[in-house]
Amino acid sequence: MDHRTRPRAARAVAAFVSLLALSPALAACGSGEPASAADSIDVVTRWSSGNSAAAAQNRVFQAFTAETGIKVNVTEGLETIDDQVENAVAAGKSPDLVIVNLFDKTLGWLDAGVTVPAEQYVTDWGLADKLKPAALDEWRVGGAPGGKLQGLPFSGFSWPLWYNTDLLKKAGVDKIPATTDELVAAAGKLRAAGIGPLTVGGNDWTGQKLFYQIAESYTDAATMQKVMQKGGYCATPSVMDGIKLFTQLRDGGVFVDNAAGLIADGMYAAYYSGKAAIMPAGSWAYSESVASGTGIEKHTTLGGFPVPSGSTFKKPTAYHGFTGVGFMITKRGAEAGRIDNVKRLVTKFYADTAVGEFVKDAGILPPTTGDFASYATNPLLSQSLGLDAGVDYAVLPDVWIGAASDRIIQVLTGAYGKSTPQQICAGLDTATKD
Repeated sequence: MDHRTRPRAARAVAAFVSLLALSPALAACGSGEPASAADSIDVVTRWSSGNSAAAAQNRVFQAFTAETGIKVNVTEGLETIDDQVENAVAAGKSPDLVIVNLFDKTLGWLDAGVTVPAEQYVTDWGLADKLKPAALDEWRVGGAPGGKLQGLPFSGFSWPLWYNTDLLKKAGVDKIPATTDELVAAAGKLRAAGIGPLTVGGNDWTGQKLFYQIAESYTDAATMQKVMQKGGYCATPSVMDGIKLFTQLRDGGVFVDNAAGLIADGMYAAYYSGKAAIMPAGSWAYSESVASGTGIEKHTTLGGFPVPSGSTFKKPTAYHGFTGVGFMITKRGAEAGRIDNVKRLVTKFYADTAVGEFVKDAGILPPTTGDFASYATNPLLSQSLGLDAGVDYAVLPDVWIGAASDRIIQVLTGAYGKSTPQQICAGLDTATKD
């Protein structure tokens, strides 16, 4: 999924600086030269150097160029890839294709005219029988059948809780907590043993997602989706019960100290180094955990977040979905003389061997039909493929909170600090309506 890690205000400055630095690479975009249209394709991608998917992506690019003679002009997307692309479009330097998450500002690109609907390409490019309907629906406006298709999904994900069983045993916790009472008790034992309990980035998207996972503990999916989209946190008793549960867990010592000051990088570092016993992290981190060289994958059991008595959920909760990285086609890319190159490149990614390489290298859960189990060589990915039996899946907030995401993170940083339930719900209502 690869969400960003910095607040919007900081990212906006970085986007402007980055745009200036990248202007030579972006200059080729939007040139309107016929030869360029025939011989090259301009791509901005979220999978930049150092990302576990970058190697698999580059193999597709290289094979595409070798087969077609068409050059792929690649601009690496930064943490502010949405601002980066919007600025390029506004400057008349639009790429043809953006490989990006369906999240935050990208949810508005179709309405803003940055991208075009992708429905016709599913049929025209022979993908109708290959792409799973559930994956396509998540990429539709509103996240449901009938909405306009905003792009083509590629990188599905699971998002469980990671438990370091060695640290749990060291603290005298004999089993992974299944209830919130057990979680509070486990946190107390971990603290007594000098081990941090649950680490999370209370100052970024990781904390946002965990908050919602807890806040919807007593609420049905349809109600939660409505509240996320339109507000009404304070006025919805079941959601308020979930917010109160969050503060009870916070005040009960479940989260590591200073969680409100952490971002994703600090969360990963604490877990990988054995300073904390639990973290929420998605399948995109499976490869990175092995690459950390700490051996943490050998001591990790994947599961769900424990549930309270009376919860809507019968099992511990996790997230999963297909709103990770996908393909969004710009207006320029859809032009005659350019769309054929886009088709040839995108369909290259959907070949079974290419999908399998992404499963192996980046731990994606494919949105396509087919058996890719043989590619799941990462031990955590292998665990993840069997996760369904042990968890219930909560409503992922991304498509429902839309562009309010950053404002909500600001509210939730306070929630990981000392904000009361009433302050939290009021802040969320304001952030949703702004």
